[in-house]
Amino acid sequence: MENSVENVFCYNCGGGDANAYAEENGYSLVKCIQCGLLYVSPRPDTEEIAQAHKLGQHRGMELIQTTGYYDFSKVSSYVRTLKDLLGDGAQLQGKTWLDIGCGYGEFLLALQRFSNGGVVARGVEPNMHKTAAAIRRGLDVSYFDLASHTERYDYISFLNVFSHLPDPPRAIEEWRHLLRDGGSMVIETGDTADYSPELHPKPYYLPDHLSFASERIISGILEKSGFEILAVRKYPEVRESPAAVFREALKLLVPGKRSRIGRALKGELRFFDMYVHARLRPTPS
Repeated sequence: MENSVENVFCYNCGGGDANAYAEENGYSLVKCIQCGLLYVSPRPDTEEIAQAHKLGQHRGMELIQTTGYYDFSKVSSYVRTLKDLLGDGAQLQGKTWLDIGCGYGEFLLALQRFSNGGVVARGVEPNMHKTAAAIRRGLDVSYFDLASHTERYDYISFLNVFSHLPDPPRAIEEWRHLLRDGGSMVIETGDTADYSPELHPKPYYLPDHLSFASERIISGILEKSGFEILAVRKYPEVRESPAAVFREALKLLVPGKRSRIGRALKGELRFFDMYVHARLRPTPS
């Protein structure tokens, strides 16, 4: 069955002029001439994207499986990141947190550990397999329509979700209504749009990833949506999690295999992973 595709403009600046950047899995990644955003065009239509996220399968010349597995090492890594962003977990006592695209729930577990059980956290996840696994771990995870959801939260996060969204600025604008006055949003994504094709991390995993942005682009989107940037933290390709280090160490044993640890030993390690913490500005009375 052929993919249903559509041509799109840059969601950041609205520009339609773009240069070819890369090809992968039957899809083209282009770079906006005006603002530098990397995005897939033509890309799967929105209905196919939604179905792919639900099943954890993205079709191209090859089928990309994205269901993955629960990674316990992510929990401690997320705890360290929360300390970097928020400082003290005591400030989360009695607060509510919604994690959008929560996967297997590693970040929800990190929130509980960081706050010593003081935060009321829930997750929303479209992938049915991940949702079922998170529920089995006793986590409050389900899938519901965010546009019609009426509950309000002190914090919203979406980690490794931004690049999968067809229209991130629209999503951020819509998700604002889920925040209480002065509430915060935490985004994790890559800071890679300004890299050349030779230096950009690969594979791109097209069309699971639909775009690649930068700190400048994401900060601009948030500020236009009424947020103020509180903190930006960037981390190297390899975090300290045992599972990540072990996987990269194994690559050192394979001739011709590129390992991020190998690049680190050569002083070539790049800081791709980015967290942005932003607060919703008060609504003028």
